[in-house]
Amino acid sequence: MFNLPEQIEITSEKLKHITITSTLSRNTTTLATFLSAEHALADDDFLISPLHNRVRVKLTNIDNRTSIYIFDQLNNTTKSDNFDEVIAKISSQLIDIQSDSVDKKIEDVLQTIGTFCDADRSYLFQFSQDGMLMSNTHEWVNHTIIPFKQRLQNIPQEALPYFFSKLKSEGVFIVSDVNKLPHEAAPEKAEFQAEGIKSLLCIALHSENALFGFIGCDCVSNAHDWTETDLIRIKLVGEILTSALKNASYKLHIEQMQQQLLKVNKELETQANIDSLTSIANRRRFDQTLKTEILRAARANQPLSLIICDIDYFKLYNDNYGHQQGDQVLKKVAKALHRLCKREGDLAARYGGEEFAIILPCLDKEQCSQFAQLLQKCISELQIAHPFSSISKNLTLSVGCYTGIPDKATTEDSMILAADSALYIAKNSGRNTISIFDK
Repeated sequence: MFNLPEQIEITSEKLKHITITSTLSRNTTTLATFLSAEHALADDDFLISPLHNRVRVKLTNIDNRTSIYIFDQLNNTTKSDNFDEVIAKISSQLIDIQSDSVDKKIEDVLQTIGTFCDADRSYLFQFSQDGMLMSNTHEWVNHTIIPFKQRLQNIPQEALPYFFSKLKSEGVFIVSDVNKLPHEAAPEKAEFQAEGIKSLLCIALHSENALFGFIGCDCVSNAHDWTETDLIRIKLVGEILTSALKNASYKLHIEQMQQQLLKVNKELETQANIDSLTSIANRRRFDQTLKTEILRAARANQPLSLIICDIDYFKLYNDNYGHQQGDQVLKKVAKALHRLCKREGDLAARYGGEEFAIILPCLDKEQCSQFAQLLQKCISELQIAHPFSSISKNLTLSVGCYTGIPDKATTEDSMILAADSALYIAKNSGRNTISIFDK
């Protein structure tokens, strides 16, 4: 079978040029390495290359220094049965394939068809959307065979006109001897010879009646007379790959649509919770947060503070400077309030018109008062001129505060009413003041 001398050293170069591939693990090694290693050979068949023989190996250990390897050549029926078994397994794995595992599964398929067709290289090419360029997207190569995937990218149709013509018209491109290609296939012959190809077989891949690529096998070590069985097998693999790629593309499209939908929903949710003028939380977000914080504070038996503040004499500011400049003032005040809310859970919101509200979890009455003073100081430092105010030359705030430890009876309305009552007192006490609700 191997055409070797009766006695030969395991380290001989002749053994290094013969490769043996497991049909189960797909591992490939040289015959020299195989004979030197320890094995568990039960129910494992091997492909011998470049002899293109499929064999079953039996090992008998005579003693610690002597082993006998018996290579039984398998008939085509066994080979066919093995192919059907492997393809059935791969096909079932490709049914529910995830987008992140597509490449690995395709490479497994290419290795299978390459091995069973006694090829040295198998590959998948896909065309660009306009069909004018082709790229080698996946490749399997046998032991010692040079890969060409990196080089075979974005190849124009006009570079291989004979090949493309045959593939489109006949759906198959089969060459048992590259040297016998016709004169009109001169560009193809030159390319194949540059890649060391002696024989090749390619099958067109169609999806929805459109040609989108092809799969193929090359023989590099020796020329190969392709059989009808080879053609049937590669066509079957082509159909499996087409279906897998179509499913993967559909799933990827669905995943992308879902991501876009999540992004849009997130943007809509943000818009629904953000005040369009000031870009801080709106009344809807305020109501939701206050309800959540009341429940949380009640469970933890912790204080919760609420501040409602109002820009003093803001109507006079708008009447004299106009709503456009008034809007700019609202933005500056909102930004200042938001900047003060540094802790997780703190929330500054536009409550309505020129009123703002601040939720302060875990702050007691004294801490809330200190925060209110800091709030007034921050607005004062903005130095927004307000000559129409009767209490200050610059913009000021009136502030109402409420602090309590919520229980089951506490509601959002009760807290808002308390803080709003304190604000009413602050405004009626001369404005630019702080009032703290006291039961």
